[in-house]
Amino acid sequence: MLQTVRAVPLFVVLIGAILITGCGGGSGLPPSSQVTLLVTPSQASVAGGGTLALKGSATGFTQTPIVQWWIQEAKDVGGSDDCGYLAPPPMSACQFGYVVFGSVAQFPSSATYHAPLAPGTYRITFEATQFTTYDHLTKTTTATINVTP
Repeated sequence: MLQTVRAVPLFVVLIGAILITGCGGGSGLPPSSQVTLLVTPSQASVAGGGTLALKGSATGFTQTPIVQWWIQEAKDVGGSDDCGYLAPPPMSACQFGYVVFGSVAQFPSSATYHAPLAPGTYRITFEATQFTTYDHLTKTTTATINVTP
Protein backbone atom coordinates (compact mmCIF):
# COMPACT_ATOMS: atom_id res chain seq x y z
CA MET A 1 0.00 0.00 0.00
CA LEU A 2 2.86 2.38 0.76
CA GLN A 3 4.17 2.00 -2.80
CA THR A 4 0.76 2.93 -4.24
CA VAL A 5 0.55 6.05 -2.08
CA ARG A 6 4.00 7.18 -3.28
CA ALA A 7 3.26 6.35 -6.94
CA VAL A 8 0.15 8.52 -7.09
CA PRO A 9 1.84 11.73 -5.87
CA LEU A 10 4.80 11.14 -8.20
CA PHE A 11 2.39 10.63 -11.10
CA VAL A 12 0.53 13.84 -10.15
CA VAL A 13 3.81 15.76 -9.93
CA LEU A 14 4.89 14.53 -13.38
CA ILE A 15 1.55 15.47 -14.97
CA GLY A 16 1.68 18.88 -13.27
CA ALA A 17 5.20 19.50 -14.58
CA ILE A 18 4.11 18.61 -18.11
CA LEU A 19 1.12 20.93 -17.93
CA ILE A 20 3.13 23.84 -16.49
CA THR A 21 5.75 23.44 -19.21
CA GLY A 22 3.03 23.61 -21.86
CA CYS A 23 1.31 26.64 -20.34
CA GLY A 24 3.98 29.27 -20.67
CA GLY A 25 6.79 28.38 -18.29
CA GLY A 26 9.40 26.98 -20.65
CA SER A 27 7.01 26.68 -23.61
CA GLY A 28 9.78 27.64 -26.02
CA LEU A 29 8.09 30.89 -26.99
CA PRO A 30 9.86 34.20 -26.55
CA PRO A 31 8.09 36.92 -24.57
CA SER A 32 5.76 38.81 -26.95
CA SER A 33 7.40 42.11 -26.02
CA GLN A 34 10.74 40.84 -27.37
CA VAL A 35 9.43 40.05 -30.88
CA THR A 36 9.39 42.83 -33.46
CA LEU A 37 8.18 42.55 -37.05
CA LEU A 38 9.29 44.75 -39.90
CA VAL A 39 7.98 45.06 -43.44
CA THR A 40 9.98 47.04 -45.99
CA PRO A 41 9.09 49.34 -47.45
CA SER A 42 6.60 50.29 -44.74
CA GLN A 43 5.20 53.05 -46.97
CA ALA A 44 5.42 53.31 -50.74
CA SER A 45 3.69 54.46 -53.90
CA VAL A 46 3.10 52.39 -57.00
CA ALA A 47 1.30 53.14 -60.26
CA GLY A 48 -2.04 51.44 -60.84
CA GLY A 49 -1.49 48.00 -62.37
CA GLY A 50 2.15 48.01 -61.21
CA THR A 51 3.99 45.77 -58.77
CA LEU A 52 5.98 46.40 -55.61
CA ALA A 53 8.48 44.06 -53.92
CA LEU A 54 8.05 43.67 -50.15
CA LYS A 55 10.14 41.95 -47.50
CA GLY A 56 8.94 40.81 -44.08
CA SER A 57 11.36 40.03 -41.27
CA ALA A 58 11.43 39.86 -37.50
CA THR A 59 13.71 39.77 -34.49
CA GLY A 60 13.13 37.89 -31.26
CA PHE A 61 11.57 34.62 -32.40
CA THR A 62 13.32 31.54 -30.99
CA GLN A 63 12.35 29.37 -33.99
CA THR A 64 11.54 30.06 -37.64
CA PRO A 65 7.95 31.33 -37.81
CA ILE A 66 5.22 30.48 -40.31
CA VAL A 67 4.34 33.54 -42.41
CA GLN A 68 1.34 34.91 -44.24
CA TRP A 69 0.54 38.06 -46.26
CA TRP A 70 -2.81 39.60 -47.15
CA ILE A 71 -4.56 42.82 -48.16
CA GLN A 72 -6.17 44.26 -45.03
CA GLU A 73 -9.05 45.91 -46.92
CA ALA A 74 -10.03 42.53 -48.42
CA LYS A 75 -10.03 40.94 -44.97
CA ASP A 76 -12.06 43.84 -43.56
CA VAL A 77 -14.91 43.33 -46.05
CA GLY A 78 -15.20 39.66 -45.08
CA GLY A 79 -15.56 36.71 -47.36
CA SER A 80 -13.09 33.91 -47.86
CA ASP A 81 -10.54 35.71 -50.07
CA ASP A 82 -8.02 37.94 -48.27
CA CYS A 83 -6.11 38.44 -51.57
CA GLY A 84 -2.90 36.83 -50.27
CA TYR A 85 -1.67 33.94 -52.45
CA LEU A 86 1.21 31.45 -52.54
CA ALA A 87 1.19 31.56 -56.35
CA PRO A 88 -0.17 34.13 -58.79
CA PRO A 89 -3.87 33.46 -59.34
CA PRO A 90 -4.99 32.88 -62.94
CA MET A 91 -7.43 35.71 -62.35
CA SER A 92 -8.07 37.83 -59.28
CA ALA A 93 -11.32 39.45 -58.26
CA CYS A 94 -9.48 41.43 -55.57
CA GLN A 95 -10.47 45.06 -56.01
CA PHE A 96 -7.62 46.15 -53.69
CA GLY A 97 -4.91 44.32 -55.63
CA TYR A 98 -3.31 41.13 -54.38
CA VAL A 99 -0.07 39.96 -52.79
CA VAL A 100 1.91 36.84 -53.75
CA PHE A 101 4.43 35.18 -51.44
CA GLY A 102 6.24 31.98 -52.29
CA SER A 103 6.12 29.96 -49.09
CA VAL A 104 4.71 30.00 -45.57
CA ALA A 105 8.02 28.56 -44.34
CA GLN A 106 10.44 31.00 -46.02
CA PHE A 107 11.81 33.50 -43.51
CA PRO A 108 12.61 36.32 -43.97
CA SER A 109 9.70 36.43 -46.38
CA SER A 110 9.52 38.09 -49.78
CA ALA A 111 6.24 39.12 -51.40
CA THR A 112 5.06 41.04 -54.44
CA TYR A 113 2.10 43.40 -54.30
CA HIS A 114 0.11 43.60 -57.54
CA ALA A 115 -1.69 46.94 -57.46
CA PRO A 116 -5.20 47.38 -58.83
CA LEU A 117 -5.84 49.85 -61.64
CA ALA A 118 -7.97 52.03 -59.33
CA PRO A 119 -6.02 54.56 -57.26
CA GLY A 120 -6.28 54.41 -53.48
CA THR A 121 -4.44 53.61 -50.28
CA TYR A 122 -4.15 49.95 -49.33
CA ARG A 123 -2.62 48.11 -46.37
CA ILE A 124 -0.61 44.94 -46.91
CA THR A 125 -0.37 42.91 -43.71
CA PHE A 126 2.55 40.62 -42.87
CA GLU A 127 2.03 38.02 -40.14
CA ALA A 128 4.53 35.68 -38.49
CA THR A 129 3.57 32.91 -36.05
CA GLN A 130 5.88 30.70 -34.00
CA PHE A 131 4.27 27.45 -32.85
CA THR A 132 5.23 25.14 -30.01
CA THR A 133 3.58 21.92 -28.92
CA TYR A 134 1.11 23.70 -26.65
CA ASP A 135 1.06 27.34 -27.68
CA HIS A 136 1.79 29.93 -30.35
CA LEU A 137 2.85 33.56 -30.68
CA THR A 138 1.55 35.69 -33.57
CA LYS A 139 2.70 39.17 -34.56
CA THR A 140 1.57 41.36 -37.46
CA THR A 141 2.72 44.56 -39.10
CA THR A 142 1.41 46.53 -42.05
CA ALA A 143 2.79 48.39 -45.06
CA THR A 144 0.73 51.28 -46.43
CA ILE A 145 0.75 51.48 -50.22
CA ASN A 146 -0.55 54.45 -52.18
CA VAL A 147 -1.69 53.39 -55.66
CA THR A 148 -1.50 56.31 -58.07
CA PRO A 149 -3.27 56.80 -61.43
